[in-house]
Amino acid sequence: MKTILVPTDFSAAAANAAEYAVHLSKDLKATVILLHVYHFPTSVSEVPIMVVTPEELEKQNNALLKKEAARIKKKTGVGVKYIAKPGLAVDEIIEEGKKATLTVMGMRGAGKVGEALLGSITTTTLRKIQNPLLVVPDKANYKKPEVIVFATDYDPKINLQTIDTLKEFRNIFHSKIYVVNVKQKKESVAVKEVFSDTLENKLNDTEHVYYFAEKEDLAEGINEFAKGHHADIIAIIPHHYNLMERLFHKSISRKMAFHSSIPLLALPDL
Repeated sequence: MKTILVPTDFSAAAANAAEYAVHLSKDLKATVILLHVYHFPTSVSEVPIMVVTPEELEKQNNALLKKEAARIKKKTGVGVKYIAKPGLAVDEIIEEGKKATLTVMGMRGAGKVGEALLGSITTTTLRKIQNPLLVVPDKANYKKPEVIVFATDYDPKINLQTIDTLKEFRNIFHSKIYVVNVKQKKESVAVKEVFSDTLENKLNDTEHVYYFAEKEDLAEGINEFAKGHHADIIAIIPHHYNLMERLFHKSISRKMAFHSSIPLLALPDL
């Protein structure tokens, strides 16, 4: 990995994610780039108001980023680069994410004013981004990912090259990987076995253990297993199949994204 992109809105959750990314970058020997996406102000009033020019707005946001970069360097000893761009947050994060090898975003815990917006931006980005995305809860402290729980529903359409990120983590951190089956009992055992054999071939040089969970509440089951095995990261492949819908549906979304203290690694299935 060479570049870690960290979108920021200057919130406490984003600051924590940036610090997590910097610590991770030391082990990955990667460059960290802060990204702040801002909007041009629009007036809906008939009363004339003074409008900030695009140049002034860019200067203001770059000043905020410079201040945040200085704070991070003072706290971690690591310098970071930064970019300020106008536009829509999700679109610009995805576009800049194409140039990075990993994107790291913060997620607030439940119960705070304004969390819905950040939660929406983070989860929407998670669904659409085309490179690995690590979602860091605001209470999570950096720890080398020595234990990774990879939750999968064994969809045979998955492009298994997507788990190369897991293998890279394994090579760098010597991580132990738990492959957790999240298929329901009523679903095809044959499909599970076929995919399991294929996955086994992909992971044949990586230490891993299979675990077949049958808990009805998917998010609760994954979190329970992850905490019980002291996981440092939970990994999922959210694209092109229904695991994402099961994880981010009504109360499950809050249990998985807002209430978990374990970072969530989303791997693109492209």
